[in-house]
Amino acid sequence: MSFKDYLKERCRERGLSLHRLALLCDLNQIYFYQSINKNKDNPPPWVLRRAAPHLGTTYVDLLIVAGYLKPDEIDEWQDRADIAPERREARA
Repeated sequence: MSFKDYLKERCRERGLSLHRLALLCDLNQIYFYQSINKNKDNPPPWVLRRAAPHLGTTYVDLLIVAGYLKPDEIDEWQDRADIAPERREARA
């Protein structure tokens, strides 16, 4: 499923139009519509951050669906974050 299709499906599930979502995100409606329907690229991450709460999803989930993050990158980051406290203790 493309990001555009995913976004439209989330809007349908939440009873939102793209126009209403743009208003909720405090975005220019023309900019938002064009970024979804006209551009080849997905909206930038700062737009996804604004949209996530209104779509009932997380910012990270939107980043994954939009192709900015891969699930294995998140797993790698979490693995490093889990190790980090042990490293701090070893240095003390």
